[in-house]
Amino acid sequence: MKTKRNAAETRAKILKAATVCFAEKGYKATGNREVAAAAGVSLPLVSRYFGSKSGLLEAALQAALEPKPFLNGPREEFGTRLTRMILVASASELPMVTAVLAAADPEAREIARRIVEREVVQPLADWLGPPAAHQRALAITMLGAGLTTHLHILPLNEAQGMMPDSPLIAYFAQALQRIADGDVLSTEGLRED
Repeated sequence: MKTKRNAAETRAKILKAATVCFAEKGYKATGNREVAAAAGVSLPLVSRYFGSKSGLLEAALQAALEPKPFLNGPREEFGTRLTRMILVASASELPMVTAVLAAADPEAREIARRIVEREVVQPLADWLGPPAAHQRALAITMLGAGLTTHLHILPLNEAQGMMPDSPLIAYFAQALQRIADGDVLSTEGLRED
């Protein structure tokens, strides 16, 4: 007797496997076959749920970016909260790793750009509010992607083994907080959203 598959659980298992594969190997080096094997499902099942590899990337990024814990909590702790999230997460838990690694492929880059804009930049801009909310959200996203890149993709000697209480991390958290507070630079010349 065949057991009935739970579609939601299967879909979630495939997305989790895709997130790990894309973060560890990058978009180009990951195929649906590898994702299916990692998820313990058949290749046709991956195709049935997500169509193409680009469809799988889009769904994986979307799912990974839906919760926005960096926006939960006191505003005055934003810089520290986001910095600690980046420090303690594994590469596969950070959607920005997948987005950065997708940049080598034009189709994947466009998917990552669109998803990051919709799921990170715009909600962050809405949360920040004026002045220049969209530009500040972009600046925070770029800095966060930079820290993510240097810790998880291309670690620099000094960045290796960084602890949450290191002076470099404190400086980074302060920079993020100043952008969030809107006092990092003059907003003269920046357009209002």
